[in-house]
Amino acid sequence: MKLYVYEHCPFCVMTKMIFVLKNYSIEISYLLYDDIHTPMQMIGRKQLPILEYQPNRFMPESYDIIQYVDKLVGTPKINLPEFKTITEWANKLNRFIYRLTYPRWINAPFPEFSTDEAKKYFHQNKDPSGGGFISDLADPSLIRRAQRALDSLENLIKDYPLLDLNRSLSWSDFVLFGQLHSLSIIKGLSYGSFVDQWRKKTAEICFIALNDKYAN
Repeated sequence: MKLYVYEHCPFCVMTKMIFVLKNYSIEISYLLYDDIHTPMQMIGRKQLPILEYQPNRFMPESYDIIQYVDKLVGTPKINLPEFKTITEWANKLNRFIYRLTYPRWINAPFPEFSTDEAKKYFHQNKDPSGGGFISDLADPSLIRRAQRALDSLENLIKDYPLLDLNRSLSWSDFVLFGQLHSLSIIKGLSYGSFVDQWRKKTAEICFIALNDKYAN
């Protein structure tokens, strides 16, 4: 099987997790962000992740891929119910977090942005007005909003179990790490002890590095 992803994409991050958690090897292929042709040939639209689960047979959508792999390999591990407080927290973050991450992702050394054409395509599609990236990068109100979100998560996560290769999983595990991985590229955020332990432990278990070293 082969998994087509972007390095920055939280949904791609979530999908990569399941292969490690199920101890199943997968070939990873990073597409340039301006590569429209490849995903269009596969699924008829520009969207990643995409799993090639059989030769020339393709599956989009992170949720579907995760469920497919979990059931395909060994005994299913996603047996815990969704933790609504965690997923609700993550959904609220979606309302503004991309305004902070877009201008940071495009300046990080990710494979999908390795050409000027790919960067230009991302910029044109995510910031068609041409001014938002600059203004949002250091917007103190957005930074404060992100910090408040992390502060609130500290209280929610106190009783949430650390990710463990031997424990059952919840969809919330994937959603939570996807969002914390995105936040890691924002410089100056402070993580409470519970949140910091959870994100670092999950990154270690899943072999998916956080973006702290690229934070700006």
